[in-house]
Amino acid sequence: MPVHPAGLRAYGHPPLLAIAAAINGDDFVPFNDVIFVKQPGVGGSVAWHQDGVTHWTAPDWDEGIHGFNFQVQLYPTTAPNALWVVPGTHKQGRVDIKRLVADNAGSEQLPGALPLICAAGDVTIVNRQTLHGSFANSSPDLRVSITFGFHRRRSVLGAKTALSMKVEGVCYDAQRIDERAAVIAVAIDARRQRYPDEPTYAYRPFAGREDGFRFNDATVDRVIRDYNLKDLAI
Repeated sequence: MPVHPAGLRAYGHPPLLAIAAAINGDDFVPFNDVIFVKQPGVGGSVAWHQDGVTHWTAPDWDEGIHGFNFQVQLYPTTAPNALWVVPGTHKQGRVDIKRLVADNAGSEQLPGALPLICAAGDVTIVNRQTLHGSFANSSPDLRVSITFGFHRRRSVLGAKTALSMKVEGVCYDAQRIDERAAVIAVAIDARRQRYPDEPTYAYRPFAGREDGFRFNDATVDRVIRDYNLKDLAI
């Protein structure tokens, strides 16, 4: 199979999916999935930024319109290698980052910023509108973070491709959303097969269609292969 089953099993984790539903509704949809690696001594910095591109000026803008990200930490994280966040900024709209740095005597060590210090196996959750970034990893400690995000369906349906994806004018219709969200259904079944005694999460958009999205070679080839080409970035 051209996929690591452990990644799917993490993606289909029942309590995490339940959190996604509690925040974004039972019809929540995926954003994208990446792995961040901060190597000891050479891991590069990521400048302060806010995620989200398309909805900053929307008339129904609110603090949750651009979704959130989970990060599963494979190793302990420390202040030198961790993601840093400025709590509360997800409620402020676009933040003037240059002004913040200028008001801080030019230092990028912003007041109020906090590192997400974790043990191996911990999961963080960060609103995508929160001001966040990371410093160059000058420590001897490795950080590997499996990151996957989720949106409200109503924020995505009818939205156009975010400019950051370098493909303009593509509209996220119901078919595109369903095809990308199918990964969740396969991940849930991958989890069920590995942990049959664990309660299985019931993903509402695929209720009654579970048999068509079992974790097997054929479904991985049909649903998982190149699935990231259908990411739902807003």
